[in-house]
Amino acid sequence: MFSDQMIVLTYVIRSDSEQRGYNPWLRTVDNPFFNSVPKIALYENWKLAGGDLTSLPWTHFDLLHPAKGVDPMEVFQVPVVAEFAANWSRLWGVDPAAEDQSVNYQIHILERMRQGKCRRGELVALVIEPNLEQLPAEAEVWRTRSMVVGDNQLGETFALQPLALTEGKADSAWGRRVLVGDCIASPQYA
Repeated sequence: MFSDQMIVLTYVIRSDSEQRGYNPWLRTVDNPFFNSVPKIALYENWKLAGGDLTSLPWTHFDLLHPAKGVDPMEVFQVPVVAEFAANWSRLWGVDPAAEDQSVNYQIHILERMRQGKCRRGELVALVIEPNLEQLPAEAEVWRTRSMVVGDNQLGETFALQPLALTEGKADSAWGRRVLVGDCIASPQYA
């Protein structure tokens, strides 16, 4: 079971990042690093792969579940995590020298409203402001509790629906904006 709190990072990478090996770097460096931090139970890297992408200011997102009993803010107080984030901005951020890191990423703290399916699968629908009457019962539902960096990109409520349970199809009736995420790196889908 996932933790009752989650940190979601939304971001866009520098235009040449994929050519410079961003996805392999996520699989061999970033994801193993974050999943080795004791205060983190699960960390996954995702890329938007479809849905209503019109005027969306981010292309990637990371899902981070703090370990049981760990307040999400404690994750940011781990010195190696802060160092790693600064290095990420230098390597991949749109503006590596920015004092205000919200140009490179946004950090959301969410709390669970509904459990949903325990394994997400390699494709998920990200539903911003879900319609709970239309959303499948297997979907995880989260409420944005606070922002650490930047403006809220996920709305007041946010849902994740494993697309393996809907024959790979997302339905626009599930919410105000329905996006599709493709897993780049996760210890569950190596």
